[in-house]
Amino acid sequence: MSLFSSLNTLRLVRVTSASLSIVLALLLPAACARTDDTVGVSVSAINYTDQELNAYLFLSNDGHRKQVAGGEPVRPFEGGGMMCCISLPTHWKPGIKVSLRYDWWQGEDKPRQYITKEFEVPPYPDGQAGTLWALFYPDGSVEVVSSDFAPGHDKWPGKINGGPIPTLEYRRKVWQEDYDRLQQQANDFAHMSTSPSNKDIEESWKFDMARRPEAVQGFRGPQDPRYIEQVRTQFAESFESTKLRMQQMERDRP
Repeated sequence: MSLFSSLNTLRLVRVTSASLSIVLALLLPAACARTDDTVGVSVSAINYTDQELNAYLFLSNDGHRKQVAGGEPVRPFEGGGMMCCISLPTHWKPGIKVSLRYDWWQGEDKPRQYITKEFEVPPYPDGQAGTLWALFYPDGSVEVVSSDFAPGHDKWPGKINGGPIPTLEYRRKVWQEDYDRLQQQANDFAHMSTSPSNKDIEESWKFDMARRPEAVQGFRGPQDPRYIEQVRTQFAESFESTKLRMQQMERDRP
């Protein structure tokens, strides 16, 4: 994103969406397909760790066909959305097994390192097949359960009965990333408000022509002294606004 486009772009506020994702998931129909002995259930994941889950994929063989379901990334301390679908026996019985393949984000330039594990599905909380959950814990363990009860419900079968809660260390890490981003913006705005180069002014003019044509009306061109002064004024205002946001962040630091 260029410096100029940042003026018209609202900053996205980081929120932990685990609870929202879980609630939305439970509002979706769990059954995707049904036979006398099996039912298609949606799949989801909860990431209780401070690492980004790059992807997860359930694999199963019901005796007739191979099945796969899942695939989406899940951010640290968040819950994934609902993905369709995989078949499970309608009623629980011993020996129900599924495989889970997953990997953690290593960076754009690093090869993916897949982990595949087989799990035996524990008893369904109410005896009926429900959403198939992959649960990733801070100690490195992984759990697979089938349940239509959300974390926090008395019948939730996961070993952590609740949604992910970001650690203080992670919250401060996110805060620092956001603060550093604002600091860079403030530096750019300060430069543009005091000593913009000819290239800066040209880029500003092109941006205004494309996105805000009303901002260049009445000016002869990018080197019009009145336009240059307008640019400086706008960036000075942006600088002051950014400073206020940084001061608020400093007061709200975790």
